[in-house]
Amino acid sequence: MNFLYKFLKILPKCVVLIFFDFVAIILYLILKKRRVMAEENIKKAIGGHYKRTALKTYLYFAKMVTESIKYVGNEKFLRKHLSIEGIENYNYAKSLNKGVIAALAHFGNWEMMTCVSFILKERINIMVRPLDNKKLDEIVETARESCGGNVISSRESAFKIFRLLKKNETIGILIDQAGNEDSLRIDFFKRKARVNKSIALFSYKLGTPIVPAYMKEENGNYIVVFEEPIICERTDNYKKDIENTMIKIYSRFEEWIKNSPEKYLWMHNRWK
Repeated sequence: MNFLYKFLKILPKCVVLIFFDFVAIILYLILKKRRVMAEENIKKAIGGHYKRTALKTYLYFAKMVTESIKYVGNEKFLRKHLSIEGIENYNYAKSLNKGVIAALAHFGNWEMMTCVSFILKERINIMVRPLDNKKLDEIVETARESCGGNVISSRESAFKIFRLLKKNETIGILIDQAGNEDSLRIDFFKRKARVNKSIALFSYKLGTPIVPAYMKEENGNYIVVFEEPIICERTDNYKKDIENTMIKIYSRFEEWIKNSPEKYLWMHNRWK
């Protein structure tokens, strides 16, 4: 596995992209259950040419994997092609001295988002779920840390997250996957979805600002976008405060996805 990764890394980008395009098309054709799930999700969420969008999604992720292999940790490339939009939003959140939670979705090239540590010149903690394949997980973790980030397992205790936030550190968390049976249920594209409310809880208890963030691509350049921070309000209705915070976050996700639906991970059962 490690040999294949290193081999792909030295190949020209066009060759690697052809390889992953081929893999993506094969998966699109043979994994019928995932393909139908993607098509149905797109059809119910945004409509339009949902089958075409599903195929574009597979090809976009082939591109994403290619670019992550080629560019994550590539300092020379990142200096030239990676930038930040909305840095004032991040700086404001950081100035509150209550830690920062970057709320991420499986939208755009979330793997290259780890490279923002290189631009900010500070350590960014990245919370991830360990992959089932240990060898692959080691390769991915090494790549994620190659830009100066720090990978945290989602299995870590909440106390560790509290400690990091109290030290005014930043934690990036992908939060758009389905929560457990006891999770909060809110509208996501007008359909009830179970959401993990942990980041709203951190914001409620510590006053930590939540900064929705994603990456966009323009003319061969990669731009990390930090949007205006969201801070959980504290009223006499705790449950409503948490719910309203998560609704605000997911409304941002909807805006991103509507603008570029092919860049979202439609192939999982988000509304189960």
